[in-house]
Amino acid sequence: MAVELDGNVRMPGDTGPGVGVRVLAENRRVRLVSGNELVGDWNVSDIGIVALHDGFNIKAEGEEFILRTADDVALAEEIGVAAASPRLARRLAARRNPEEPEAMVEVESTPISTNLAAIGFAVAGALIVLGGAFLDAAQDFSAIAPRVAAEPEANEFEFWLAFIIGGVLMIGVAYVMSMGIRIAQVIATIALLGMIAIFGFAVSGAQADNTQLTAYGFIAGGLVVGVAVLFSGSVRQPD
Repeated sequence: MAVELDGNVRMPGDTGPGVGVRVLAENRRVRLVSGNELVGDWNVSDIGIVALHDGFNIKAEGEEFILRTADDVALAEEIGVAAASPRLARRLAARRNPEEPEAMVEVESTPISTNLAAIGFAVAGALIVLGGAFLDAAQDFSAIAPRVAAEPEANEFEFWLAFIIGGVLMIGVAYVMSMGIRIAQVIATIALLGMIAIFGFAVSGAQADNTQLTAYGFIAGGLVVGVAVLFSGSVRQPD
């Protein structure tokens, strides 16, 4: 494709504005016209032309001069001149490799906040399961400890089992959350509220036993983590 540009020609070392010319380039041929006068018409392979920081150094027909144009990059690209100037090389590279539209570089992925919420809720469930296991161990120890006349009450047994089942359910809900299913927040809220209610009943009749206190500490920690995940808003999926 032909290129037509405004430019000027001056001798090396000349600090003046030079002579205004019209530059016409097509394939590997360059023509310089000043007014109605043809200054030169050359094939690039027949002359010496070097890209400078600003313009081109041309040696033709025994003469040497500096050519500057309104768009050195377009001229260099049209006539196939190597970019000796780093500045011109960068401009040529930028023109040949335009930035891709933003829509082309977007990467679809699951929101990070959702994954973090799923991990957090799974950790909460794991803490509650661990607390339930400790609570079971504490009640087994109480049943065989000396100077204990009565066996553990049935409702105590149900508490540790309820915590283990509830914790496992929360871990399952965390998996649903990681898949980005919208109903995950509702299920997570129901499961967590159920655990909080059971925890309240269990603590109201808890004994001052170190093992039981440890168990309830794990359960309380899991509930705190679960509440923090829900209140953070990370479970919600964007529309």
